[in-house]
Order: sequence, then structure tokens, then C-alpha cells
Amino acid sequence: MTNRRFTPTPLQLILALAIVLRLAHAFSLNPLDVYNTGGDSAWYLLNGYALVTGQDNTHVTIPGAPHPGVPVRLAYLPTPPLYLLFAGFWQAVLPPAAAIIMTRLLQMLMGAALCFFAHRLAALFGGERAGLIAASALAVSPAFILEAAVVQSETLFMFLAGAGLWLYTRIFASGESNATRSLIAAAVLFGLATLTRAALLLFPAGLAIHLLLAGGLRRGFRQAVLLLAVYALVVSTWTVYNLARWGRLVVGGEGFAAFLFIGATDWQGPDALDAQLAEAAGGDMPGDTQERQGIYREAAAQIIAQDVPGYISRRLADLTAALLQPHGTIYYGGESLKDLAAGWWMADRSPEGLLRLAQGEWFWHKLVIYIFHYAGLLLGTVGLWLSRRNWRAALPSFGFILYILLVHLVLDALPRYLFPAMLCWWAFAGVALSRLRRPGTAARW
Repeated sequence: MTNRRFTPTPLQLILALAIVLRLAHAFSLNPLDVYNTGGDSAWYLLNGYALVTGQDNTHVTIPGAPHPGVPVRLAYLPTPPLYLLFAGFWQAVLPPAAAIIMTRLLQMLMGAALCFFAHRLAALFGGERAGLIAASALAVSPAFILEAAVVQSETLFMFLAGAGLWLYTRIFASGESNATRSLIAAAVLFGLATLTRAALLLFPAGLAIHLLLAGGLRRGFRQAVLLLAVYALVVSTWTVYNLARWGRLVVGGEGFAAFLFIGATDWQGPDALDAQLAEAAGGDMPGDTQERQGIYREAAAQIIAQDVPGYISRRLADLTAALLQPHGTIYYGGESLKDLAAGWWMADRSPEGLLRLAQGEWFWHKLVIYIFHYAGLLLGTVGLWLSRRNWRAALPSFGFILYILLVHLVLDALPRYLFPAMLCWWAFAGVALSRLRRPGTAARW
């Protein structure tokens, strides 16, 4: 009898590295600090706790958490519920510090799973080597490492959407024998992703078109109907809950009109936004969310109608700026690296000035994030072109990138909102890098 020694595969080593790096970062943070930073993280924690514990129409505080609390009206929640439930559940069963640690641990595992999904996507339309490169890039990417510890919805959203894309894309891989099961699972995951971030709401409609193109009219139509039916059933759970409990009609979330209004104006901060809306409402803003959404829509329509070319110009400029600004640099604080570099180029251009720039606060941390960001975009574009012959497998990932861009061309665009598409950018970048030693080799399924 011989002893078999376990030999990890390259992918297993990459996933282990991803977990170690995310653990190291997460445990370097004070878990209770998240309650004091304000912004979206504290909002998710307090409203999630209220949703799980059923506290409503009250000033909600979490026992043991260093936060003064906020007034909560569950009937007026503008976001889908899944991340609120995820963040709220652990606070309901654990002390605040332990709840944040558990939340980050689970997000760390989701972040490592993103490396696996990038591997599988790239391998499906670019080969195993492309998959390993894509997984390696996500494993060591600073932006992805940082994001796994942030108490916001991006990591959960990317995990669900990435899993859905992988299961959907493998339907078109050779040898897939359970297409129906994969399609149903993908539809469920896309539904859950929409209940995390409502911006994904119309993406399955694009996949339905892809099914018609890739599977033929008859088979593709049956698959499209199944995909949309299962997806609608999952998303409708939040709609039915809102109708039954509060008598309001909500599909996904209620934030679309607000983002449409923000996208139609020049963002000058929340106070300026409230003042603009109060002016549009002819006085104080109503407390009812649906009334507020109506005011958002009317005000946005009026602004757009008054200057259509200006609106288009603002949206293109906003989207371009969000695409060119890497997500993650804001976590380090300090002056913008882009502004510092622009100032050096315009006013100095001396080696001494460049050296001072390199010695600035968090310079090298931010520079690495910039390198990963632009490498993903540029190499991803090349890999997208190289994958064109495998369009049936590559089109869903390209469609996800295009959908994220188009949605935020209309709605507000921030680097954070565009960041989930980096999963697919790096899948295509893996294809480009995998061809460096094999020029001219056609992509394989």
C-alpha cells in the first residue's frame, strides 16, 4: 500500500493565496471602526439590523456598537434587501465586533471565489492558461483585496453575478450535459444579484437575446422563457413582500429615479441635492418614498428636456471619468494621485518634482491600483477581440461589461459602480496574456 501525497493544483494555490491576502488585510482593521466612518457602510449595518429585528418607525441603535443610531422607516427603504439581510443577520446573533468579523470572513471567501469564477470564465473562451492568469490577477489585485473587507454590497453582488455568469456561460461549452439545470441555477443567482443591486434588473433580457442568437430560434426561445420566468420569480419575492406589508409596488429597488436625477445634474454633494429637490417640490420634500421618486423623475425629465446636448455631454464625461478612475484609491485617503501627477506635468516636469511626487502619502499603494486597473482595461480590450471566434461563450461576459457601462451612462456613474465589471475585464485580459507565447493561436473552447 502506497501513501499518496496531496499535490495542490495551480488553481488551488492561487485560491489559497487569495484567502491569505484577504485575511491579512481584514484582520489588520478594527472591526468597530466601520460604525464610526458613516456613509454607506454604517447605513447598511443599521438598516440591516432594523430589517432583521423588525424595528420600524424608531431610532435604531445596535447594543454595544459605537454609533448614535439613525431613524429607520422600513417602508421607505430605497435599496433591495439582500445585503441588508446579510449584514443585519450577524448583528442580530453576535456582538457588534464579532458580527463585523464574520461579515468580513464571508466576504473574504466570496472574494476568493471571484478568482475561481474569473478562472472558469476565461478558461471557457480562452483556455486553461488564460483562466490561471485571470485568477492570479484577481488574487493579488489590491482593489479586490480591499473590497472584500468593505461592509458594502459590492462583494456580495459580484459573487452572485460572477457565479451566475459562470453557470450561464458553461452552457455553451462543449460537453455540458445539464444545460437546463445550469440555466435555472444561473437565473436564481441573477435574481439574487438583482436583490442585492437593482441596477442588474434588465441584464437577463440581454441574455435572452443571446440565447436566441446562440441556441437557435426554437431551442433558444424555450431557454429564454425558462431563464426569464425563474429570474422574475426570484425578483418578485421582494415585490410581493412590499405589496403585502406596505402596499407599495417595488421592482428590485426604488433608487432608479434618484440616480437618474443625480446623473442629469452636476453632483455637488447631498446638501445641494436636497436643496434642488426641495425647490423642485415647491417646499419640503415628502416623506413617502414613492412621492419622492416621482419628484426625482419629473425634475430629471425637466432638466434633460431643457438641454439634451448638455445632458448627453455630461453623461459621457461622467461615465468616462468613472471608467478612468480606479476603484480603491479612495480607501487610502490623501490627495488624488491623478491630480498630483497632472500638477507635476503642467507646472514642473522636473526629476526632483517627480521624486517628491513618488514620496507622497500612499503613492506606491495607489500606483499599483492604477497599474492593475489600466492593465485590466487595455489587456481586456485585446482579449475581447481575440475571443471573437468563441462569441457564444464570450458574449455574456462582454454583455455584462457593456450593460454596466450603459446603465451608468443613464444613471449616476462612480468607479465603485463600474468595479463589478472588472471581473470580466480580467477574464478577457487573461486571454490576451495567455497568447504572448503563442501568437496567432485561435481561442479554444
